[in-house]
Amino acid sequence: MATIVTDEVRDAQLGAPTHSVIDFNGDTMTASLLDEDDSGAITTSTVDYDELDAAVVVAAQAMGSLTVGVVGVGIFDAADTVFSSVSGDDADWLAVWKDSTVAATSPVAIGFDSATTGIPVSPNGGDITVTWAGGGILAI
Repeated sequence: MATIVTDEVRDAQLGAPTHSVIDFNGDTMTASLLDEDDSGAITTSTVDYDELDAAVVVAAQAMGSLTVGVVGVGIFDAADTVFSSVSGDDADWLAVWKDSTVAATSPVAIGFDSATTGIPVSPNGGDITVTWAGGGILAI
C-alpha cells in the first residue's frame, strides 16, 4: 500500500514557509478519485491540486464531519465520503486536499493507491463510498 503524505504539507504543518498550514478540522478538505494514466502518480513532491486536475474521474467531494483528536491524539478523521453515479476511467488514486477554491493554491495532503481503500476501482455508474479506516485518515 502506498499512502503518500506530501512534503509540502509536512513542511507547512511544521512551520516551514510553504503553503499556509492546513487546519484539518476547519478548512474545506476534499477527496478526489484520480486516473493515474492522465496525470501520473501522487508523490511526496506533489504540491497543488492543479497538478492532478486532468486526472479527475468524478467531481471532487467535500469531506464531512472533519475531526482532529477525537479518534486519538494527532489523528485526522472524517465521515465516509460518497461519490455518486461514477462512470468513466478506472480510479487508481484517492487524493485528499485542501480546497482553497483555486486549484493552483489548493495543497494536496494525502494520496492513497491501495486495495485497503478500495483502490483501484472500476466505475460502473453506481456510487463509490470511501470508508475511512476506523483509526482515522492521517496520524501525525
